[in-house]
Amino acid sequence: MNNPGDLLLRWLSEEGAGDLGEVKQGLWWLGTKSCPEIGPGAPGRWLRDAVSLAYLDIDWSGRRWSAAPPVITPLPQAQGLAVLTGSRTAAFERRLEELVQDECVELYRSSAERPARDIPLPDSLVVRFGEEGELAELAADLGAVLAPCFAYQGASLLPPSALVEQTSEPEYGAPLEQYDFGESRYLPVRRPQHDGLYRLKRRDSKRVCQVLRAGSWFETTHEHGVYAVLADQNGTADVLRWLPEESCGRERIGTLFVDWGYPLPDLHRRVASMCSGLAPRINEGAMNLAYDNVPEAVAVKIAHSLGQALGDSSE
Repeated sequence: MNNPGDLLLRWLSEEGAGDLGEVKQGLWWLGTKSCPEIGPGAPGRWLRDAVSLAYLDIDWSGRRWSAAPPVITPLPQAQGLAVLTGSRTAAFERRLEELVQDECVELYRSSAERPARDIPLPDSLVVRFGEEGELAELAADLGAVLAPCFAYQGASLLPPSALVEQTSEPEYGAPLEQYDFGESRYLPVRRPQHDGLYRLKRRDSKRVCQVLRAGSWFETTHEHGVYAVLADQNGTADVLRWLPEESCGRERIGTLFVDWGYPLPDLHRRVASMCSGLAPRINEGAMNLAYDNVPEAVAVKIAHSLGQALGDSSE
């Protein structure tokens, strides 16, 4: 097990659950040991990708994490390919290797390319199958859950974006930051000047995001807050785009591009990532993330649930 990402997933799978602050410290320690050029925020980025790929579930506000159960789910329009995700204990890995050696399963490992500043991700595990019954047998043998195609199932469950959890306004004089959409970062402000997305630290030391809308305050996550304010200020903006594949018969499958500064919420990221079983590609020049093998219908549901229209991409 030479990949630090695989080692990290093994560790978290064996632990099962824990405190988010402690796991970030562990990620940083191992990251600095194996990745000399690791940059600030690398543990957080690794955890978000792990959530997107269904390895972990995280309660960000409660500062807790848990390993997701092993799951096999078919990929959309992928000619008999399914992704094997969730936790990977030593016992699970041994059993999978036995099945591979006995030629009971055709397994592919795929590594995600990440900048040197980031901690490597675990290899994605993809299996080939002929009939659904083969996946059911494999799931039973591995102690995994066989789920219908999560990309379609998850997309159908995406809730409409709405601010519903009304809260009190920030304490007067307490440190406050407002999200600047032009710079894609929070900037300190003395007091709320106008509607927008704000970040503050409460008395219990938890950092929270709140949206000010027409004199009322709503508690939200950063990602949902970004799209709520975007819809308020600009209606639909050209931040989500979809480009179809050129292959014959694949016109309804393509790539979803998400501009930097407009991150998808956890469930939306997981739906997009589980279309391929891979983490999104990072396009430094174009300043966006690219999710592959996304059906147009899934991309449309992602955009609409965030109050956005799906644009065309020239990528």
